[in-house]
Formats: sequence, structure tokens, C-alpha cells
Amino acid sequence: MPVLALGTAIGSVLENMQGFQLIMNFLVMPIFFLSGALYPLSNLPAALSFITRLDPLAYGVDGLRASLIGISHFGVIADFSVLVSVTLLLLFLSSYLFSKIQV
Repeated sequence: MPVLALGTAIGSVLENMQGFQLIMNFLVMPIFFLSGALYPLSNLPAALSFITRLDPLAYGVDGLRASLIGISHFGVIADFSVLVSVTLLLLFLSSYLFSKIQV
């Protein structure tokens, strides 16, 4: 859900849609690679560990991992609270930016 709201916010600001895919690829690919979906987050260097704590998708992957196999890096409560807060923040931002679109 946060990625959908982020895409809506970015799409609302752009004037032409040709740059949307480029911008989303530059945002979504690093977010995905730093989420922990491809590797565990437990033995990362300090710099990458800090960056993954800023990645909301890392909390989604961690919550899914906790529900499926019972192993959690951040904790289920932290996962849920970060996902809900980021989703609400981006949802309000994207709805505000979408309401300012002039045809």
C-alpha cells in the first residue's frame, strides 16, 4: 500500500507521464533490493542496516517473514506500526497532491 500511495503522489506532480516509469524504477528497485526479500537483514554493515531501517518495504517483508516462519528482525509490532504510519502519511500526501491536479 505505501508503494501505491507513493506512485500516486509522484504521478500527481509530474506533468508528462513519460518520466513516471523512470522515476519509479529509480525508487522502487533500491527499495526492493534493500528490503531484505533477497537476503537476511541480520548481518549487514552498519551503513546498510541504517538505510534498511528507513525502507518501509523492509518492515513489510519482515512482517511477512514473521508470520510465515516466525523469524522477525524488527519485531511484529514495529513492522505493523511503521507500515500503518507510512501508509497513512503517503495516503494523505498523495490525496492532497491528486486533488491539486488541474486538467
